[in-house]
Amino acid sequence: MDLNLGFGIGLRRSHYNEILKSSVLPDWFEVLSENVIDYGGKTKSVLDYLADKKIPLINHGVGLNLGGPEGLDEDYLQLLEAWIKEYKPLWFSDHLCFSSLKVHQYHDLLPIIKNEKSLRIITDKIKKLEDRFQIPFAFENISYYGESKHSQYSELEFINSILDKTESYLLLDINNIFVNEKNLNHNAKAFIDGIDLERVIQVHLAGHWDRGDIVIDTHGSEVNEDVFSLFKYFLEKRNAPVSTLIEWDNNIPSLAEVMEQSNKAKAISDEVFG
Repeated sequence: MDLNLGFGIGLRRSHYNEILKSSVLPDWFEVLSENVIDYGGKTKSVLDYLADKKIPLINHGVGLNLGGPEGLDEDYLQLLEAWIKEYKPLWFSDHLCFSSLKVHQYHDLLPIIKNEKSLRIITDKIKKLEDRFQIPFAFENISYYGESKHSQYSELEFINSILDKTESYLLLDINNIFVNEKNLNHNAKAFIDGIDLERVIQVHLAGHWDRGDIVIDTHGSEVNEDVFSLFKYFLEKRNAPVSTLIEWDNNIPSLAEVMEQSNKAKAISDEVFG
């Protein structure tokens, strides 16, 4: 199965009318699971329109709570399952984080204490997802702003351990690697060098805010040139193109402007692979 979909953008409500009128659309769209599962109205109309045009839809969530101590939420899984059965994405994804505890929703992607207990919880959840959905599952590396003294693994070691213990894939967010390098003194290129690049099923590119004392992952601007350079480095190391997506969640410009960023990523890929 060819999982390289080309160059896509995130489906955002502010673009709905433009999408329905535009003769030029991206290769594929990534949809936020929580914004589409069990939704009708304009959202479903746009999803059906794109499905009719044979434009792939890939869902990417924030609600699986992979790093949380509690089990997977069955009500959420049923909604997700129904959506996947209807729109048939080639894979689905969520974040390597925890986002809720009991009744508390933190509305953020919080970093995991990278220890043996967390590793067991996460790999168990991923195996259950793989068994249930029977399509590839990918987890995304997140940006974060501090390290826990209780962690036993580096981020790279933790991710590689999950990949080793499951059949999952990595959704590699290159902006997050860059942000973590700046804030936590990580080495972004060494991170890319250390990942099994054949297990990278998708790439995210996004903008950030460099405040001077800290870099914040905002998804509110164009992709930084340094992030594009890191993307080129990744492609050269991987030696194969990959499904690539532009994320833009705040201060969202026109559909055409977001697609310009996607076209820039495509130009970099074309430069590498000719």
